[in-house]
Amino acid sequence: ASMEFWAKHNLHILTVAGIAVAAYLAIGWDGMEPVQRSIGVFIVGVTLHEWEEMRFPGGFFDLMSKMFGIKDATELQMEKAHGAVAIAIVFFAYVPFFLHEIAWLAMVPAILGIFESFIYVAGIKIHRLKRPYSPGMATALLILLPSAVCIIAFGAQGMPAWEWLLSIAYYLATFLLMEVCVWGAFGIGPKELPDRAKGARAYVLGKRP
Repeated sequence: ASMEFWAKHNLHILTVAGIAVAAYLAIGWDGMEPVQRSIGVFIVGVTLHEWEEMRFPGGFFDLMSKMFGIKDATELQMEKAHGAVAIAIVFFAYVPFFLHEIAWLAMVPAILGIFESFIYVAGIKIHRLKRPYSPGMATALLILLPSAVCIIAFGAQGMPAWEWLLSIAYYLATFLLMEVCVWGAFGIGPKELPDRAKGARAYVLGKRP
């Protein structure tokens, strides 16, 4: 029952958390370090991003399920899959927000913001969309990317290469665990993912409708 509650309400819970961060920003802005402010704005942006991604017609999960050959996905499966995304956002953004003094950790949302901006622009071509927009692109380009640039500008001074590698490793580990959980919600196990990835590659190259 608790799993089903989380599946159905994770977007709303994420929204409440985003509003709480927005209030925290408004109250404590003057006393915050610039990098923490930037991560806070990123969190507000990623909250709006999830609404755009999940609620606009032809949303992200619809496009990705088509790419991975998933047919007849139920609403509950979609909600469970997004539940994994919501948990990942905690590690991508909320943990760095409260531990922003750790430079390599503060860079994780910046990496996500850059990746998201790229993938949604690329998604127009990948999914052969008829209009120059994929759901999630507006918030990615208007909020996530600028805040990512600010995070790097304010927090990356003097960061050695090994810390960047640590940031990337943390990002990739979180992302891969999220992906396993997302596709698991659709009944796709880790062993099946390589075959699905081949189908996705064919889709990207236009070799299947």
